[in-house]
Amino acid sequence: MKFQRKRLISQVLLFFTANLGALGIKTGFCYPFFYCHACPAADAACPLRALEQSVYKQSFTWRFFVYPLLIIGFIGTLTGRAVCAWACPIGLLQRGTGRVARKIKKHPISQKIGHHKLEHYFRYTKYVLLISTIFITSWFIGFYFTDVCPVGFLTGTIPVLILNPGMFIPNYFFPIALVIFVLFLTLIFLVERGWCRYFCPVGALLAPFNKISYLSIKVNTTECAQCNLCNDSCPMGINIPTMHRDPECILCGKCVIACPKKLITYSKV
Repeated sequence: MKFQRKRLISQVLLFFTANLGALGIKTGFCYPFFYCHACPAADAACPLRALEQSVYKQSFTWRFFVYPLLIIGFIGTLTGRAVCAWACPIGLLQRGTGRVARKIKKHPISQKIGHHKLEHYFRYTKYVLLISTIFITSWFIGFYFTDVCPVGFLTGTIPVLILNPGMFIPNYFFPIALVIFVLFLTLIFLVERGWCRYFCPVGALLAPFNKISYLSIKVNTTECAQCNLCNDSCPMGINIPTMHRDPECILCGKCVIACPKKLITYSKV
C-alpha cells in the first residue's frame, strides 16, 4: 500500500472515531487535535475550550488546564506535530484544499501571502493567537476564541443549522464568526495548509515538541544534491535540506517520498 494512502486511511478513520457521538458514544476524552466539541457527532472535548475554561474570568481550574496539556504533551513527545498530518480532521480538509492551493499558488494574492519574504514571521501568529485569545482574553473577558472559531462554525454551527432548521438562535458573535469562517476558507484555498501555518492554536501547542519528539524527520545533508524536489513537495513550505526538527514540520512524509536518493527518512531518537 502506498505511503500517502496509509496516511489518508489514518485521517479518515480518525475522523469517524472523532464523531462516534452520532452513535451515542461519549468518551470523556479530550481531542489531541483541532475539532469542535459543539459538533452534534462529537464524542470528546475541544482542548482549546478546556484551556479557556481553566482560566475563565480570573479563576483557575487545574483539571481543565492539566488534562488537555497532558494529552497533547504525551502525543507530542512521541510524534511531535505528526497529529496535524495523520489525525486532525482539519488537516484532512486542508489536504483536499491544498490541491487547489498548489494549482493557483502563482496567483498574485497567493504569492503575497504564501511566498512573501516575511512569510516566516507570519507563522508566529498562531502563538500570539494561542496566548491572547485562549488565555488572556478568557482570563479578563471570558470565552472568545471558541465563540468565533472557524472550525467550530464548520463542524458545530453549520451541522446544527442543517439538523435543526428554524431552531437555531444566533448570538451576537455569529456575524463575526461567519466572516472569520469565510476568511478561513479563502486562506486554505489560497495557501496550502494556510490554517496550520499561521493560525492553528493546537498546532502552536504541538510545534515545540518537534524539538524533543521520539519520531522526527532526518535529512542526510552531506549527500544532498539540492534538487529541491523535497521542498516542492512540502505542504508547509519548509526548506527541507536545512531543516532540523523544524517546529513547522507535520511529519507527513511527502519529502521522504520525493527524495530520489532516499536521503530523507523517519528517525526514531
